Amino acid sequence: MHDFEAEARAEREYYDQLSLSELHALIHERRFGRTGAFWESLRARATLAASGWTLLELLERRSVSREARIGAASVLLTLADCHDWSPEALADDADPEFESRLRALRRRVNEQLRRTT
Repeated sequence: MHDFEAEARAEREYYDQLSLSELHALIHERRFGRTGAFWESLRARATLAASGWTLLELLERRSVSREARIGAASVLLTLADCHDWSPEALADDADPEFESRLRALRRRVNEQLRRTT
């Protein structure tokens, strides 16, 4: 466990040194690290206005790993202050309600962003 914790700390330090736009570039490149520190770093600095659409786009890509979509959903739900679904529910594309959940989340994000602009 100690090796994993050391790796997670090192990853977090690395990601914390990057700008938000650099973190977004890593999302597009699908490079999220191995420990979850990427999502922690993003959650600590992102805003819904800056990162909401990028995270939604990732959630909608079925070719992205379930683990990565859970990380993205967790951050997005925090940013949107949304408690209607679990991150897992927004990453499970085998669930018949998956598409309707994503549409509802997209509407919610859109509504919140309209209110802030």
